[in-house]
This record gives sequence, structure tokens and C-alpha cells, in this order.
Amino acid sequence: MMFRASIAVILGLAGLGAPAAAQFQTDGPMVEASLVSDRSAVAPGETVHLALHQEIRPGWHTYWRNPGDSGEPTRWELSLPAGWRAGEMVWPAPTAYPLGPLTNYGYSDTVTLPVRVSVPDNAAPGPVTIPARATWLVCEDICIPEEADLSITLDVGESVTDPAGAALIDAAFAAAPEPGGDRLGAGVEKTDDALVLTLAGDALAAGPDGIRNLEVFPVESGIIDHAAPQPSIVEAGQARVDLKSGYLSRSGLPGPMTLVLTFERRAGGGWAREALELTAETGARVNTLAAPALSSSPGAALPGGGAIDQGAPAAPQSLSFLQAAAFALIGGLILNLMPCVFPVLSMKAITLVEKRGAERGEARLLGLIFAAGVIGTFLALGALLLVLRTAGLPDLWGVQLQTPAVVAGLALLMFLIGLNFLGLFEVGTSLQTVGSGVRDTGRGGAFLTGVLAVFVAAPCLAPFMTGALAFALSQPAAASLTVFAFLGVGLAAPFVLVSLAPGLLGFLPKPGPWMVRLRQGLAFPMFATAIWLVWVLVAQVGAIGVIWSLVAFLTAGFAIWAFSLKGAVARIAGVTGIVLAAGSVAAASQLDTVETVSPSGSAWAQWSPEAVAAARAEGRPVFVDFTAAWCVTCQVNKLGPLSSGPVKDAFAAHDVALFRADFTNHDDAIAAELARHGAPGVPLYLVFPADGGAPAVLPPLLTNAIVIQALERAVEGRV
Repeated sequence: MMFRASIAVILGLAGLGAPAAAQFQTDGPMVEASLVSDRSAVAPGETVHLALHQEIRPGWHTYWRNPGDSGEPTRWELSLPAGWRAGEMVWPAPTAYPLGPLTNYGYSDTVTLPVRVSVPDNAAPGPVTIPARATWLVCEDICIPEEADLSITLDVGESVTDPAGAALIDAAFAAAPEPGGDRLGAGVEKTDDALVLTLAGDALAAGPDGIRNLEVFPVESGIIDHAAPQPSIVEAGQARVDLKSGYLSRSGLPGPMTLVLTFERRAGGGWAREALELTAETGARVNTLAAPALSSSPGAALPGGGAIDQGAPAAPQSLSFLQAAAFALIGGLILNLMPCVFPVLSMKAITLVEKRGAERGEARLLGLIFAAGVIGTFLALGALLLVLRTAGLPDLWGVQLQTPAVVAGLALLMFLIGLNFLGLFEVGTSLQTVGSGVRDTGRGGAFLTGVLAVFVAAPCLAPFMTGALAFALSQPAAASLTVFAFLGVGLAAPFVLVSLAPGLLGFLPKPGPWMVRLRQGLAFPMFATAIWLVWVLVAQVGAIGVIWSLVAFLTAGFAIWAFSLKGAVARIAGVTGIVLAAGSVAAASQLDTVETVSPSGSAWAQWSPEAVAAARAEGRPVFVDFTAAWCVTCQVNKLGPLSSGPVKDAFAAHDVALFRADFTNHDDAIAAELARHGAPGVPLYLVFPADGGAPAVLPPLLTNAIVIQALERAVEGRV
């Protein structure tokens, strides 16, 4: 029951999907959306342009195809009559919106997003109503998800222009980047933590007197640090832009870099903005311009007639940092509801109940010590990830459960805690400090409970945590560790609140036999957690891992029984049991890991980059599930939406190629793919469109609607 309730609460919170969902009460939508066309009537066989037109409130903005450091791109989908075909959406060149240490890409005031629609030759004459569904995220200091059901009616017959719609759509095409390959060559090189973009061609022939304000917008998020300055140098026919590496290019570029380059050209006594879409070849240099020396004044002169353009200044580190910290705080709070964390936190709940009549000062101190254990462990894990990042290794979250020794040890610990809750042994003797110190009602027990809570919480990527972790892992050490600390504050906050305000326990019944029954009942979540951990161990090292785990449980139980007896022989037997239990855990950790293979007859194939490429070459949409046995969120999705009838029917209807990448044991290829897509850990869900475009990244917690809508967008011919 608690498991289902936890999932229900998490799904509700995940559905908010915005930094300030509680502030959605406004006096109306922030975006007025409409569907427009450049024709009021169309002829059979003609091409018509339909567009989503947005009127955006002053101070607010929507998002480009790459939203930058946060946000979601606008999406809309047409329901066309049979035989009508839609092309890809055209994106006007975006504007950068700095917000603290982050920068987003998008549009303000108005934007029009057109699509070419082909009318079949045999289209029947008469009116045709075309409905559309649009969703977008609109942000100021807060973000609000909005949506609209729209429609437009066209007459099929003699073609008639709609002047108002045509003006909007023509302006959108004029603002869209032109293919720039024949006007400008581009190459990009990796140097330390920077990317050097070199450009050469007729588009820059005017040189520094006629070209200014170069700005690079990568099509794929994470290739560059979006918020970093982009110092550039322009000479006649060539330019160089220095970019700071993003998390996807920190260890090297994954492939050619697709980008939109915007700049201003002197024209008619003023300056006009132009945009080109380019593909920069990796490892290529198309000119020999030296790096621009940073200067305090934009446009400072360079020897030889060039000029430095510093790009946007570095943004102050306040508001957006607080936003990232808030995400971490909310994610930590939600972890309290995750089924992988609840059994451990129930230990602390028992302590609070048992101390309801104790001295308030001691209760408060225990709450703060518990928080210190939680926050200290989060900081230690964060520091470890930063060390791995510095060493060039993948900085992925929750991978401590890829170590069989940790899994086997935690399974034994949960088993012992369950026995302790049932009253089979009590804290106080020398044995009982082994594996059960976390149930100690003293200060050491409070700290150890906090440590253990973080260890079992780490594999759970709660809503809001993904963005917070991705931000933390891309920042300098001080900012990263601060975000990790806020995760700890969120996880510890409920128990600290109760310890500081013990009057809250007054809502519970008076002390009595129910306290004993509560403690005994909470033993069974501990046993359930132990079973889950043994299952994880089986996925890592095979069925022999069960044998060694059961031997550890048996010998630990024998040790508890032996220490309940008197005499030297009993103590020797107890110590022997402890040694055998520890040896069983060690033996399990020494087993060779097994390769995880999809069961015979399964609809899911083993993931590999080559297999995905082969499926895409066949023109099929592809769904990839990056998962692990120790990831509880992964299992919730696997047993829920990914196994539901509607999602299975959608997979079959669209002939989707299904791949599963199992990260239960470490895999370098999977780790690299997670890093390439900016995922701090599993789960990660990718939906590749049938037409060969970039994949969509789904949220960590899935619903049927999220999966089905992503599949529909991935089908060829859909927006």
C-alpha cells in the first residue's frame, strides 16, 4: 500500500514539470496560440504552409528546438486528412536568454513555426477542417506548461492566398537559418576544455567593418556550455569563435557539430541579423586565426584589422543557482516517498516514536545528527563524482550498487535490521553493534541511519533530481557540492522538522502495545528490501549469488542465536558465525559478473550502437530503455507503462525497434551513451524518429501518455 501511495504521489509531482508549479494561478494564458495558413483555399496537388503562431506576453519566452540549459521545445501535431502529408517544422533562429549561470534559447513577443503540407492530387473539393494539438513551456522567473487544441478550415478548390497568414509565415521563413554550406565552411577542434570553431567563406567577406555579434547556437544540447561567453575574431572572409565545452564534449566531440550561426551584417546604414545552419567537421580547421585575447571592451582592435567580439557577458550567479538548488531540495524531499528509501527511514521513525517523551534537547540533537549523516554522505558522493570527472571517468549517479560487495553487504544489513525489529536481538551487546548500529537510538545510530538512507536512495532518480544532478555535474566544485548538499537537506528535512517540533508527534496515539506492533510490522519492508538486493545480486553475478547471500543470512542468524547463550563456547560460536557471514559476502563479491541478455522471445533486443543504427537504416522508429536491476524507478516504469497494453499496441502499430541497455553491471559503452545525452544515471529513455533526426529524451518517470505521444512524434511525417 505504501509503495502504491508513494508512486501516486511521485507521479503527481512529476506531472507539474516546472520550477514553480504552485504559482500557476494567473489571469490567463501567457501565450495566445493560433493556427494560421498562407492559403484560405488550396488546389489539389498544391503545397500549403500551416503554422503555429504564438503571441507571448512581455517578459516571457518559449523555447527553441534546443532549449539550452533548461526548458522544453514547443511541440505541435497536425491531424491531417488521408493522403495529406506534413513536412518538418521550420524553426526561426533563436535568441539567448541568460538567467543566472544558465542560458536558455527561445523566442519572446511573437514567433511563428511553419510546416509545409502537401495536398493530394485527388483531394475532394469543399471545406476541410484540420485540428492540431500544441504544447509548450513558457517562462519568466517561473515556468508554466501550456497547451491548446487548435483547428483551421481550408477550402479545397481554386487556390486563394490569405494575406495575414502569408505575412506571418513569410516572416518566419525569413528569420529561419539558411543552409550555409555553400557560403561558409566550418570546422571544430577540441582543445583542453574548449572548442575552437573556425569559419571561412564569402558570407564573412565584409570583415570586421561589416560583420559583428557572431553567436553560436548548437542544435544538440550539452555540446557547449550555453552560458559561457563566446569570444570571437573576424577578418575578411574568415572568423574564429572560442566555445567552452559542455558535458557531452568534455572528453571529445561525439561527431560533427550541427549549429546555427547568427551575426549582424551592415546594410543600408544599419545592421541586419542573418542566420546560417552549418555542420562543422570534427577535428577540422578551415583557417589559421589565433585565439582572441580576452579584452574588457567588446570590439577591441586586433593586429591586422580584426576585431574581438566577446559575446554575452558572464551572468551573475544567483537566481538560477537558487533555482537549481530548489530542484535539488524538492528532489530530496520526494526521495522520502521512494520505495527504496522508505524502509530505512522507518528506522528513524521508530526512534522518534520511542523518544516522544524524552528531553527535547536530545531529540533535536539526534535529528540534526541524522541530517549531518545524510548531508555529509551526499557531499562525499558528490566529491567522488567530481574526482571521477577530473580523471576523465563517467560521473554517473547511483553506480555504487554496481559493486556486488556493496549489494551483498546491504542485503545482509537489511536482513539483520529486520530481525532486530522483530525483537530477536537488541542493541547493547558486542554482537549487536555488527550490522545493527543503525538501529541504535543514540547519536552514532542517528548518523549511521543518515548514511544508509543516502546509500539506498542514490539509485532512485526522483522527479526534479535529474535536472539538479545534470546542473551539479557540469559546474565548478563549490557549486556542485552545494547542490548535493541541498539534496541532503531535502531528504533529511521531514525528520529534522519533527525532531525540532516534537509536538507533531502528539497527533499519534498514546504510547502502548501499538508501538511494539509498529516496530515488528516495519521488519517486513526490511526483509522485502533484502530480497530486492539479492535479486540485484543475481542479475550481477548469477544464481550462485543467491547461495552465498542465503549462507550469509544463515550464519548471521546463527551468530545472533549463539550470542544469546551463555559461556565461552557460545561466544566462540557467535564469532565464528560473524566470520562466516562476512566471508559469504566476500565470496559473493568475488564472483564473475554475468552478461545481461534479453530473454529468448522477448520483444526487446540487446542494445548496441550498431543495432540501433541498423534499425534506423531500415526507416524504423527506435525506443531505447537504459535500465538497471538496482534502479527502482526503472522497475516501476518497466512493470507499469512499458508493459501496459496501450504502449505495447503503440510499439506494434508503429513497428518500433525496441532495445534495452542494462547497466546493472558497469558497461563502458552504456556509460558513454548516458554521458553523451547528459543523463546523470539511469533510467534514460530515448526515442529516435524514423526519419533519422535527433532522439527525444523522455523524463525518468513515464506514463502511458508520455510514451505514446513520443512515439507518434517519432513517426515519419509527424510534427
